Amino acid sequence: MKKKIILILLFIGPLGFFIFLSLGDVNFKPCEVFQENVLEVATFKKDTTSFKDNINVITFLGTKPTLKETQLFNINEVVFKKLDKYKKFQMISFYIGENNTEIKDIQEKLSKTAGDKFYKWKFICLDSLETTKLYQSLKTNSALDSNLASNQAFIIDKKNSQRGRTDDDKIGEDVFAYDMSSVNDMKNKLLTDTENVFYEQEVSTTSRKERLGKDEK
Repeated sequence: MKKKIILILLFIGPLGFFIFLSLGDVNFKPCEVFQENVLEVATFKKDTTSFKDNINVITFLGTKPTLKETQLFNINEVVFKKLDKYKKFQMISFYIGENNTEIKDIQEKLSKTAGDKFYKWKFICLDSLETTKLYQSLKTNSALDSNLASNQAFIIDKKNSQRGRTDDDKIGEDVFAYDMSSVNDMKNKLLTDTENVFYEQEVSTTSRKERLGKDEK
């Protein structure tokens, strides 16, 4: 009798677990569109990359990029390394000063830890007016600091729209920018929301081979 009970449990247990999983909700929640027609970076730099047709995470480093070094290493470890395998994903950091030696130092340090996909992280020089115009085309709750930099990162989708989440933590707050000084924000908000935008605009419309392109191993 005991053997029969054991056999029944061995059969029913995995079957029940499979049914439980199949009834679960897919962990995907479409992100809110907070701002359409974000100013295209190609407006300023015609020979450079474009927001359009890419899923972008952008940051503003201003005139003193090394002041944002800790935040950049946070976003590298928590976000960039998780998404750099995808063909249509790119990270873009804007800085000020054509001959800014600090940006070269930052790039050298990051390149040693970011891996062989570091080319997907673009560092683009804008002047102060261009930086301000681009930032003002975003929905924000804070201004650029005295160095024209920000602690916030932003998600720009393939249609040049700024994305984020509403009713954050069920307290009625919208999140349209992500605090780079908070590893928790990077992991549980920025990474999750970027993945959700990627799921919406890429996973649901392309094959795995198309999504990974030449980066597939």
